Amino acid sequence: MPSSARCRSLCGFALLLCAGAGRAAPAAAVTIDSLLAHFRAVPGLSAHFREEKKLSLLAVPLFSEGTLHFAPPARLVRHTTAPVASTLLIDRDQLTFGDGQQTQTIPLDGNPVVRLFVDSFLKLLEGDKAALERIFQLQLKPQGDRWELRLKPRLAPMTQVIDAIVLQGKGVVLSRMTISESTGDETVTTFDQVNAARKYSPAELARLFAVPGR
Repeated sequence: MPSSARCRSLCGFALLLCAGAGRAAPAAAVTIDSLLAHFRAVPGLSAHFREEKKLSLLAVPLFSEGTLHFAPPARLVRHTTAPVASTLLIDRDQLTFGDGQQTQTIPLDGNPVVRLFVDSFLKLLEGDKAALERIFQLQLKPQGDRWELRLKPRLAPMTQVIDAIVLQGKGVVLSRMTISESTGDETVTTFDQVNAARKYSPAELARLFAVPGR
């Protein structure tokens, strides 16, 4: 998988995790500002994911599943357990991918394309509305006690790859994320077993935020 595609996949899960930060719907209607306030309050996150990729070149979708972990301010890791094991880690200024046999590390400062993908989603994790509005057009659609948040990229190269990211949830808990690409390909992710108050010990940080074979 190309590095930018790996980055899109992992950063997409940052959206998914953060949207699950709340446990119950707030008294007032959900707004972009209230969602971002919840993002800023997240101490750490862990979750299980299931992903379905619908590719125009394949007759049947591709499925994967695994676990995700986020430790502020800028460490995010995706451990895929099926159909094959692999790890994708963002740790501050670099992205590393490994599958137990080989690893690849990309310094983000030297790769502006990947840097933009990483920064865009880290700004969501940080609840930085001004930075998000520089990268995306934000549109929130309340639907009773449910909502849909559509993120439309403003900046290249994201505009050349991603058509839109659509998040659906209830209160401040996300139930579904869809990433639509300009090619017509689509990735749909569901999310469960979220722990939005996860605090990692030094031993857990060393074990979980690591790439096999590195």
